[in-house]
Amino acid sequence: MNNNIKVGIGFLIPASAIIFFIASLYAEKFLLGAFISILGLLTWFLYSTIMQTNMPSVTGNIIILFGFLLSLAVFLSFGMKRNMFGGYEFIPEGGAGSAILLLIIVLVGILFKQPLRDQTINKQPDLKSLLDAELPGEEQKNNNDHQENLFDDVEEEYEDYWDEEDYWDEEGYEE
Repeated sequence: MNNNIKVGIGFLIPASAIIFFIASLYAEKFLLGAFISILGLLTWFLYSTIMQTNMPSVTGNIIILFGFLLSLAVFLSFGMKRNMFGGYEFIPEGGAGSAILLLIIVLVGILFKQPLRDQTINKQPDLKSLLDAELPGEEQKNNNDHQENLFDDVEEEYEDYWDEEDYWDEEGYEE
């Protein structure tokens, strides 16, 4: 089976986990939603391992999305509760736990982000190829002659600005 087809079928696992997560939120089973988000991500990783597919470039984004879903479920389960008047009360410990969980999972998701390979390869030529490039209508110069000329120019400029007699006396001390 083609690797692209395996990856495409693998994307059905996170998509179905998101659908089940939304259904669990609608049914107000927040703890079930947390388990669904964890199992959806773990099942996707297990599928990729068994089918021996390369992880797609959006793996980090999917991990961050599932981290957000998990922290939302934890917050709704442990950070909010209904009072006897039908309103909601905020529980700071549950909110803090949810925020810490979100931070950790976002950091893991950032580590899984992969740069796009098409944009990073051969985007900028290296300096050596630019220096060796031949200008239109000009013949290639010898590299060693060119470097010697550069050093000669620098040495001449140095002698123009530095006169040793102005700064040092015969014993080598500054006047």
